[in-house]
Amino acid sequence: MQFSNHYILDREYFSECFEQSALQHPPKKQRYKFIGALLAFGFSIMTFTDQSVAVGFFFIGLAFLEYFSFKYRKPWWLTRQMWSKNAGNKINLHIDEQGIRIESLYQTQLFQWQNINQAIETPDGLIFKIQTGEQSYLSKATLNDAVIEFIKSKIKTSTIND
Repeated sequence: MQFSNHYILDREYFSECFEQSALQHPPKKQRYKFIGALLAFGFSIMTFTDQSVAVGFFFIGLAFLEYFSFKYRKPWWLTRQMWSKNAGNKINLHIDEQGIRIESLYQTQLFQWQNINQAIETPDGLIFKIQTGEQSYLSKATLNDAVIEFIKSKIKTSTIND
């Protein structure tokens, strides 16, 4: 089988990638006790010790950072992806008997079938677990049914349901 297609790495693609990957690893709960401990420790240092108030503010700042890093994890992740060199670029996708090749302006990735441990099918795409510990996402919008079945025949596939 030979399949080629292209897509653009835009905010919608990155958003889909984040949401579908979150199905695999649901977000952990906010660590309110940890945040409270950081705040209490910061205020305690400022109130009961002779240390500089900057040390207390450091721990209070860590508490706010912990809170906002959880609350805004998706927008922050999307922003970091949109700052990447490949954001907005055309990505060429080639799938054949050797594996999956993803080419962009700045890099080329080749995932050979024997190096892909598992494919996890989500409602909107496929998450590939690579032997090196990486994971890669492909949207089903860039694939057709025959290619999806071809991929499933090449590697062990599991499914995540909504």
